[in-house]
Amino acid sequence: MIERLIVILRRRFAALLLALVLVLIAGYAAAVVYVKVNEKALIFQPDERTVGPSPDRFALREKRVTYASTDDVTVSAWLIPAAEPSDTWMLICHGNLGSIGYGARPEFYASMRDLGINLLAFDYRGFGESNGTPDERGFYDDATASYRYLTDTLHVPPQRIVIFGHSLGSGVAIELASRVPAAGLIVEGAYTSVVDRGQELYPFFPIAYMATQRFPSLERIGRISIPTLFLHSPEDRVIPYTHGRRLFDAARSQKRFVDVRGGHDDAFRIDKATYFGAVETFLQETLKTND
Repeated sequence: MIERLIVILRRRFAALLLALVLVLIAGYAAAVVYVKVNEKALIFQPDERTVGPSPDRFALREKRVTYASTDDVTVSAWLIPAAEPSDTWMLICHGNLGSIGYGARPEFYASMRDLGINLLAFDYRGFGESNGTPDERGFYDDATASYRYLTDTLHVPPQRIVIFGHSLGSGVAIELASRVPAAGLIVEGAYTSVVDRGQELYPFFPIAYMATQRFPSLERIGRISIPTLFLHSPEDRVIPYTHGRRLFDAARSQKRFVDVRGGHDDAFRIDKATYFGAVETFLQETLKTND
């Protein structure tokens, strides 16, 4: 009698354990499907679709322009003149959240403009007033279209163009700089790849096999031949400092790494002297070489 009871209890326990395992498997599978289906939404966050004028206190005097990219996409951008007449341009690839006028970006543009450089800040497809749907390949095309707007429409010589990328935009900037001539490249808060960062955030998911949006900057940085400035804060909690250091170590061109204080988005405010001092020195040295 006791032996039969033990057998029954064992069977019930085994059935309960099997049910629990199946629930866990189903939950894991559902989580994997969620991450897979929502991959682009997790990476690209356009936020507001409309872009108002820059705040008056920054007096950017921006001019809105549009130009064609691939897939019938029309890219929307701001042309921001330097504080003093200049023949040098910075092509700005912003991060994954919001548009060219989002948050503190106008303040950033004002500080950069004061260094004596014209700016072209553009919105990727699906961001701001640029139509289309966000995706990695399309972002590269939009950056190329922006570069061609400078060289073909405004007739800016490549040796007077500096490419800048922050956060997600660092991958766009690195990809562009690996293909086109330019005076220099500046990246801030840069990552080795979206796959690497995704694996850190979701360690139990096979991100490397799931991801379609990869932005493999570590694979590309070694192909860049122009001078490169890396800016990264050890306090960055969005893109770990180690990502920037690994990119720097893999870069083969003339390069410099500068530690800045602050978070992922506010180092240019918190450590303004270090941040813009490094940029100004880089611009002077790089552009002097090209004169």
